[in-house]
Amino acid sequence: MTNPFQVLDVPETADDTQIKKAYLRQVRRYPPERAPERFQTIRSAFEAIQTRRDRLHYQLFHAEPPSPAELLEGLAPVRDTGRPSMELLQRALAQALTEQPDEPNE
Repeated sequence: MTNPFQVLDVPETADDTQIKKAYLRQVRRYPPERAPERFQTIRSAFEAIQTRRDRLHYQLFHAEPPSPAELLEGLAPVRDTGRPSMELLQRALAQALTEQPDEPNE
């Protein structure tokens, strides 16, 4: 089965009400008398993500894992927070470890 969120044309952040409305809209568009195969696909998608618990179960056990590009894209906002990069931290740590401690003044 394809992604149930795509079948129902809802975002993955949709709540129960949005999913139910999308399901009813799709059923009106593809009633079981005219498009039985499409109706079964819509019904299966709705059953897979009907409740919050169902959505969590689907996302944990049935959803495709994100690609490396999607993961990096998701990290882009983190890089823009003003935090130093890993490379900068590594250089600062290496520099701190190689510096000799100051001699105490006697």
